[in-house]
Amino acid sequence: MASNGKMTSMKRIMAVCNKEIPDRVPFLLTSREFGIKYAGLKYAQCYEDPNLYVNSQLRLLEEFELDGVWDIWCTPAVDEAMGAHMVVAEDDPPWIPEPYLNEREDISKLKPVDPRKDGRMPYMLEVVSRLKKAVGPDVPVIAWASPPFRTACMLRGSANLYLDIFDDPKFVKDLLDITYEACTAYGKALVDAGADIICTSNPVANMDCISRRHYEEFSHPYTKKMFGELKAHGAKAILYHTCGRWDDRFDLVCAENVDIIHCDKVDIKDFKEKYSDRIVVMGNVKSVVTLLQGTEEQVREETLACLQKGAPGGRYIISADCAVPRDTNPDNVRAMAAVVKQYRDYPLNF
Repeated sequence: MASNGKMTSMKRIMAVCNKEIPDRVPFLLTSREFGIKYAGLKYAQCYEDPNLYVNSQLRLLEEFELDGVWDIWCTPAVDEAMGAHMVVAEDDPPWIPEPYLNEREDISKLKPVDPRKDGRMPYMLEVVSRLKKAVGPDVPVIAWASPPFRTACMLRGSANLYLDIFDDPKFVKDLLDITYEACTAYGKALVDAGADIICTSNPVANMDCISRRHYEEFSHPYTKKMFGELKAHGAKAILYHTCGRWDDRFDLVCAENVDIIHCDKVDIKDFKEKYSDRIVVMGNVKSVVTLLQGTEEQVREETLACLQKGAPGGRYIISADCAVPRDTNPDNVRAMAAVVKQYRDYPLNF
């Protein structure tokens, strides 16, 4: 317990994962870009000095009374280590500008990865280590690891890989075997560095991209195995952000050793009724329409509505439906935090 008799953030998050009612509703915001700007910084500065980024997360943690801190955003960390070219812009997250595997035969170019030596991964591990040292055991450090299917799409190009699923499924599975090993190695290194919760997202595998049948064959088994390995290695929980539409495959995600689903386009109450016996629900104040573009009053109304739908019975983390946009007005985030603070305590007082 915290010194004031309340649960620590770590105990609070683990309580909802363990089907227990916490002292209050946990509050998490995916806040990497927003935090950097809020601290008056740019991405490139944070990639030069990890302490700048760490301090930006600590500031958000304290000022908005959040229940976790996040590693810096670097989706292609594994891709770069395997040989792809990664662009680091002045004030945007890194990206891969073009496929590394232009031909299927290029699979032979892929390098085994050592997370402690290759690409930006040592820097990412250092950020996680410094975050954990700063917050200690009472606050979870949340770090992102790509699922094998997403990394395969980034290396090959999503459109190319979708065609490969039909034209050469054996090649796709050979590539997934390779990306599974690389992504799992990086995930384990994140845990070793101090990450408590491993988070991921897989927007290239939602309903608008591939069928349920193809998801079940090419994404599900690799993700399930990877997350199982990471939990066996010491990850306390797995958080999966389902970006886009996932209605026909949420049951598969729940079976992937996932503890928390960070929801995008769902009704929280309906989703809880279907899945809260299997996972914790996290979300889902609209990050763009409401937090970025809305008024403080709209933020307050939607935050309260989400709490009223999600908080009863526990198994819920209040959050936005995606990352808080970089250019969000801080007053809107304050409005959300104020509503959470007013109504977060169990027993609920709506």
